Amino acid sequence: MFYSATTGGIYHPAIHASFPNDAVELSDADYKTLMAGQVEGKAIVPGPGGRPMLAELPTPNPADELTGLYDVALADTNRGCEQSITGGFSSDALGDLYQYSSSLEDQLNLTTAILSGVDMPYACRDGLGVKDFRQHTVAQLRQVGDDFTLFKMQLLQKANELKQQLDTALAAGDRAALVAVTWEIVQP
Repeated sequence: MFYSATTGGIYHPAIHASFPNDAVELSDADYKTLMAGQVEGKAIVPGPGGRPMLAELPTPNPADELTGLYDVALADTNRGCEQSITGGFSSDALGDLYQYSSSLEDQLNLTTAILSGVDMPYACRDGLGVKDFRQHTVAQLRQVGDDFTLFKMQLLQKANELKQQLDTALAAGDRAALVAVTWEIVQP
C-alpha cells in the first residue's frame, strides 16, 4: 500500500497502475491502524515527511452547520419555486380548463401574443393532454396572461414566506425549524 499526501489517497499496487510522485509505502500494520482510526471517526491526514497520520475531526461549529442548512434550504426553495413557475399552469380562458406551458420561452411567447393585440392560435393542452394551437381572442390571451401572473405571484409569495421562515429559524438557531422548511412542487 502507498499513501499520497498530495491527494490524501491510499493506493494499492494491484488496483492502481501508477501512484503520485509523493507516494510513500505503508506497512500492513500502518494500513490497518489507519483504517481502524477511520472506523473510529478519525481522519487520515499528511504528517511529517508526507507520512499519513490519524487526526481528530474538527468539532463542527453549530453556527456553520446552521448556515449550511439555511443555504441548502434557501437554494431548494428557489429551485422549487422556479420549477413550479416553469412547470406549466392552467387557465379557463377558453371556457374549459386548459394547461399552458410556462418555460421562460413560453412566457416570452405569451407576452408577445398578448402585446400583438390580435386574435391568434396559441398552444395549450386539453383535459386529455392533447396539445394543439387553439384559436384565442385578444381577451382570452389576456386572461391566460392574467391567470399566469396570478399563478406566478402566488408561488413567489409562497417562496417569500418560506424564506422568512428560514431567516427566522436561522436567527433563532433553530435547527429543527430550518430542516422543516421545504418546498413542494406545485402541479398545474
